Amino acid sequence: MAIEKVLVIGNRDIARSIVGALSSAPRLTEKCPSYRISMLTWGSQTPYLPHDVPPGSITHKTSDFTSSSLEAAFKGEDVIIITVSGGSYKSQTTIIEAAIAAGVKRFVPHEFGYDTLNLAVQQRVYGGVERAAIIERLRNEGSKDGVFLEWVGVAVGCILDPMLLNGNLGFDLVWQSGTINGTGNEAFPVTSLERAGMVVESILRHWEEVKNQYVYAAGVITSGNEIATALEKNTKSKWCLDHSEVDDCVREGRSRIERGFLDSGMFLLERSVLYDEALHAAHPFQHRNVNDLLNLRPETIHDIVSRVVHDFDHHGKPSCGCGS
Repeated sequence: MAIEKVLVIGNRDIARSIVGALSSAPRLTEKCPSYRISMLTWGSQTPYLPHDVPPGSITHKTSDFTSSSLEAAFKGEDVIIITVSGGSYKSQTTIIEAAIAAGVKRFVPHEFGYDTLNLAVQQRVYGGVERAAIIERLRNEGSKDGVFLEWVGVAVGCILDPMLLNGNLGFDLVWQSGTINGTGNEAFPVTSLERAGMVVESILRHWEEVKNQYVYAAGVITSGNEIATALEKNTKSKWCLDHSEVDDCVREGRSRIERGFLDSGMFLLERSVLYDEALHAAHPFQHRNVNDLLNLRPETIHDIVSRVVHDFDHHGKPSCGCGS
């Protein structure tokens, strides 16, 4: 049976990307030519939609995120996709339990990043242990008598374009400078934000082939040096680049967290995963990716970076307050 009714929980970039991909997806069936999409947010929020998605085409549901409120919002949905509270076991568990109570049969947890099943990555990345516990919880729920719950967890690697635009990957578009934590040749998986949404839509379309699995679907395997080269080519400028040790990145990240600077510390630890070959974080993306199964074409670093530079040039610089 084709998945038709889709509820996306969240109101940020990844939710917007998923809604955009669902809205522009090819025809499903003769009886249901398109997905019936709902977004679930807090009552104070307005859906953050792609420019080409009319607000009236999406059902906006609101919740206070209590169990009873969630259960009411979930009734009648075919699948729930969560894009919030990825590092909170309690929050995601509340959502899972409400989905089961509402009779929802399919669930996509908040992943869309690094390999949560990698034990070393779990210990390095903030919330990694709790994310892994959610995957284990879904596996256990699906095997219980009387409970029918299917799930798919998906890792796409580093979602590159926002990380370049906000500077969290160590490249500064304003000053055309950057710091690479390692030699620059370390291979790591990346995906564009747009493609992350396409991956989720394709998973729904190929649900029977991937259900009850944790899958890997990066857009491309790249390196710090390749990104730097693409930035120089697309900005037509020579960048000022330096290198530092991965261990320095880890130490500084942990130090910032200890001093109360959670966000900046977290971003440094996430960046260190890309360059730390000892973690073997790229291996499953290189050898067990499902791109062919999902009929997804690979991306190129040039294309991703080209769009980033275009957005930076035409939609305002990060510090000027005029970006869209």
